[in-house]
Amino acid sequence: MSLANLELAQDHWRGVFSWTELSRRGFSQAQVARMVRGGDLHLLRRGWYATGYAHPLVVQAVSAGGVCSCVTALDLHGIWVVARGNRAHVRARKAAHNAGGRRFCKQFSGPEPEIYPLDDIPTALRHALRCLDAEGIVAACDSILNQDLLDMADLVATFATAPLDIRDLLELCDGRAQSGTESIVRLRFRAMGLRFDIQVKIVGLGHVDFLIGDRLIVEIDSIEFHDKSPEQREADRLRDEIAHRLGYIPLRMSYNRVMFEWKDAAETITDLVRRREHLKALAGPRELVAEIDAAVDGDPDVDDTPNGDDEGDIGGDEYWDDPDFEGC
Repeated sequence: MSLANLELAQDHWRGVFSWTELSRRGFSQAQVARMVRGGDLHLLRRGWYATGYAHPLVVQAVSAGGVCSCVTALDLHGIWVVARGNRAHVRARKAAHNAGGRRFCKQFSGPEPEIYPLDDIPTALRHALRCLDAEGIVAACDSILNQDLLDMADLVATFATAPLDIRDLLELCDGRAQSGTESIVRLRFRAMGLRFDIQVKIVGLGHVDFLIGDRLIVEIDSIEFHDKSPEQREADRLRDEIAHRLGYIPLRMSYNRVMFEWKDAAETITDLVRRREHLKALAGPRELVAEIDAAVDGDPDVDDTPNGDDEGDIGGDEYWDDPDFEGC
C-alpha cells in the first residue's frame, strides 16, 4: 500500500485520516510508522494522521482535539457563510469536552462520535446554529437549497433539536438567492416593510436581484461574481444604462456596503421610496425595448426572451400604478 491509495479519498478526508480508516484501507501499524518516519504522514494526535496535501484548516481542527465542523466545514463544502476569520471551528466527542482546556462548538443535542475529520453538511449545520445569528443561518440555508445540497425536508430534520425560534427561521429561507449577501439584504428589506420581488425577469434586461415597487432595481455585487475584471465592470455599467433607458432606477450594493455600511445604504433606499420614485411611470415603449434587445443580442448575460405569464416577470411596458397604494 502507498500514499496514492489515500489520495482517492481526498474529498471525504481532505488529506487527514484516522488510524481506523488507514487500517480499513489495508495499512498495517508498521507501514504507518514507516510513513511517519519518512515524512509521508504526520501524526496530529493519537489515532489521526495528515498527508502532505491535507487541508490546513482540517489539520488545525484535528490537531486541536476534534474535527472540522460548524461554519468552517460549511465553507469547505462550498456553502456561503459570513466570513469569520482563519481559525477553524472545531467540535469534539464527549471525552474531549469533559477534559477541559478548550472550548468546542456545540449543537443543541449532545456530542457525537468522530468519524471523518471534516463533518458532513447536516452535522456542520447543526453546530453552526449556535455560532451564527439569524441572518447567517438563513443565508447558509439559502445557499444549501440553491445548490441542491439538501432539500427543505432535510433542513427540517437537521433543525429538529433546535429551539423553536431557530426552527422558525426556515420559513424565511428561499433557495432562489444567488448569494448569502442577497439573502441578508432580503431579510433586511423584509424588516423595513418594503414591497419587493426577487430574481425578477425584465424584458430587455434579464433577471435582477430585487425589484422594489415597480422600478427600483437593487443588484447585489458579491465579491465572488463582481469586480473581477474591467470587462465585468463594463458589463455592469451597460446593464445599468439599459435599466435607466427602460425607466428603472438601478442601485448596486457591494458586500462591504451591506455588511459594514448598511445604515447609509438603507437610508438611500428609504429616501427613494419616501419620494415614491419606485412607483413612477416607466419609460419603456415597445420601440425602445426592441432597440435595446437588438443592441444586446447574443449577450448571454442579458435575457431578451419576451415575458410570458410567469409569476414575477415584469415587462418594460407593463407598468401599473395604484393611486390608492399607501405603502411599499
